[in-house]
Amino acid sequence: MPKTVLLLATLLGGAVGALAQDPEPLTPHRTGTFQARLTERSPESDANRWSARFQFPGALSRWDYSLASESFSLYVPDDYDADGEPYGVLVWISPVDTGAIPPPLRTVFDERRLIWISPDNAGNQRHLFPRAGLALDAALNVQKAYNVDPSQIFVSGLSGGGRMATMHAVAYPELFAGGFPIIGVTTYLAVRPPSTGQLVPQFPSPAVDVLDRARTQPLVIMTGSGDFNRGECRAAAEAFEGDGFTNLHLLDIEGMGHELPSPRNFARGLDLLLSSVD
Repeated sequence: MPKTVLLLATLLGGAVGALAQDPEPLTPHRTGTFQARLTERSPESDANRWSARFQFPGALSRWDYSLASESFSLYVPDDYDADGEPYGVLVWISPVDTGAIPPPLRTVFDERRLIWISPDNAGNQRHLFPRAGLALDAALNVQKAYNVDPSQIFVSGLSGGGRMATMHAVAYPELFAGGFPIIGVTTYLAVRPPSTGQLVPQFPSPAVDVLDRARTQPLVIMTGSGDFNRGECRAAAEAFEGDGFTNLHLLDIEGMGHELPSPRNFARGLDLLLSSVD
């Protein structure tokens, strides 16, 4: 296992691939930290529908998946009340095989009344399509199982998961109210950071109406002075802003490397998302 991946797995609160033996289907309104199986595929995770949105060439059948074989990690604060105030949701896309919430972030989610949900076994080693589809499935099922505010459903991720989060925030603004990519970003724009001169990974430009909506929603890009993706993150943020993103925020953290941010800095990113939709 590459050293960087092992380090990220440790930071994310568990060993790579450390899943429950046989998670049960998601019980509505369950609280705490647990794993579960979801029961309903999102219409958007259909291979043909996803392929059309992303203009993906060729068949996706070899990378398709059965939701019954997948596991999701959740954290629902104990104060959640099915009959109380709706909660927000953060769909997390991990670069490693566990989607478990890092324990230091639990208090951050408690204080902001947010639910964490993340697909397991959806790290950087897996094909783009199932990683994307599982995040879409997570967003659908959490709304069916919990009392949530649809205007506060966000997507985030770390490193390669941050790249995925950017794609979801920009390509699915009707599903996600904003995005929070951390130490990894991608764009539909042609971006070459001066530091490397290499083209930042791209995805196809969304349809005009989709892009118009995405431009108005919050996109918080986080990097750090020691992050080897810093040049990409800064250049992509500048490109998004230049292309009309009016709610773009770049958080460049002094002393932060290619790593999970501290709870305080993670909270800064969440607060920018939440303040944009209040």
